[in-house]
Formats: sequence, structure tokens, C-alpha cells
Amino acid sequence: MVFTEAPWHAVELAERAVHEGVETVVAAGGDGTACEVAMGLHRARGGRLAMLPLGTGNDVARTLGVPLKFEEAARVALDGRCRAVDLIRVGEYAVPNAIGVGLLGDISERAARIKWIRGFIVYLATALVSIIKFPTPHVRLVTERGTAYDGEMTIVSVHNGPTSGGGFRLTPRAVPDDGLLDVTLVPGVGPLGRLPRLLAAMRGTLASKPGTLELQAPWLELHFEDPLPVHIDGNVTTLEPPLARFEIVPKAIDVLVPKD
Repeated sequence: MVFTEAPWHAVELAERAVHEGVETVVAAGGDGTACEVAMGLHRARGGRLAMLPLGTGNDVARTLGVPLKFEEAARVALDGRCRAVDLIRVGEYAVPNAIGVGLLGDISERAARIKWIRGFIVYLATALVSIIKFPTPHVRLVTERGTAYDGEMTIVSVHNGPTSGGGFRLTPRAVPDDGLLDVTLVPGVGPLGRLPRLLAAMRGTLASKPGTLELQAPWLELHFEDPLPVHIDGNVTTLEPPLARFEIVPKAIDVLVPKD
């Protein structure tokens, strides 16, 4: 058992474990920890990921069917089957489940500061603040088919699984091993239009809202002029202009999941 000492420390720990001959690395924590371990395994080109979902959102585990109850998750870590899943590469990061740009990054940044409440309620509470304060930056989204969107943006979700933020169904049709990014873009809307869209995301009906763009692609580029807040499976960081490139890495790591 090894404890992380700083953000992204689990990447180094997992990579080192594989080089030392460890076959299975168990991420005991939330989505951020699972993401870091996955990155370490990917860099080491070996090992397999198991999860004990002890975090706030636990969307990585939810996407792959890993039980949220500790004892049941431990059984999967000991006796599960391997499933090869994709990763999303952006810059130096390799991400198993979800990247949220814009309003979602702002919500995650605020949620990360709250340590005395856990679970979905954290994201809901911080969302109310972000709904009021977050601006609508101008972006241009480009795929292999050309420019897919050019205008103001509230949310860009780049996903490998259907949910993030503890259950927001932003890309309900996403499959974590189909070799494609699932992307949802919400155009620039004011505070009054944001809450209905977040509620629709909870229900998985965001695509029904006017202006929402959904697409699948093996890669995309997001062009922008000012730094954008972003969460990388719950880990908060910033995208720096002028662009960020997202691409799928097919069947990049092995994850232990329930046999059924």
C-alpha cells in the first residue's frame, strides 16, 4: 500500500510499480486517482488497473461496471476479468473517462475546494455558483471533417464514457472501447439557460436542447484565445491557447471489471 503525496503522484507510482513487475495496480480513491493510475500504466506499457471507488464522483468505475460498494469492488480486484479500454490523449494526459471544458471545468475547480461534503451534492452546489459567474468564451471545434462549430461556448465534453461529475449523463451513448471520442458542445447561453441544461444532463437529454452539438470522432481540435478551465476525470487544470488536440488511443489499457 502506497499513499500519494501530491497531485499526479499516482502516475509515477503506477509506472514504477509496472517496471518493478507488479501485474495489477489498485486505485483506491476517486476518478482522479483512477485516471492517474491509468496514465502510469499507459506510460509503462503494461499492468492492469483495478479500482476501489472511494471518491466523490466515481464515474470511471460506473462506466466500467465496477461496484461502488467496497467489498464488491474488492472482489472484482481479486477475481475480475480484463477488459481493454480506450484512453483520451490531450497534451501530456491520457484519460480513461471524461474531460470537461468551460463551465464543467469551472464547477470541478470549485468542487475540489470542498472537502467536508462528498458525492453528487458537491457538484450540484458548486454548479449553482458557476452558472452565474462563468463567461462564454469563443471557440472553434475542428474534426477530420472540418470545422464543426465556431462560436461562443458554455460546455465542451470530450468523453470515453457516458457520465461525469457523479452522474451527469453528458454523452449517454458513449462506449469506452469503440475507438471514438464522444463529444457534446453546449453553445454560449446565459445563466438562465444553463440550469435547464444541467438538469437535462442529469437526465441524459441534453441533446434535445436547442443548439446542442453531438458528434463522434477519432480526434478533434479545440481552438480558443484565452485559458480555459478543464477537468481531467476530476483533476483540475487549465488548457492554454491557441488550441488543444484530443485523440482516442484504442484499447490502451487493461482494466479489471466484473465477470458478468
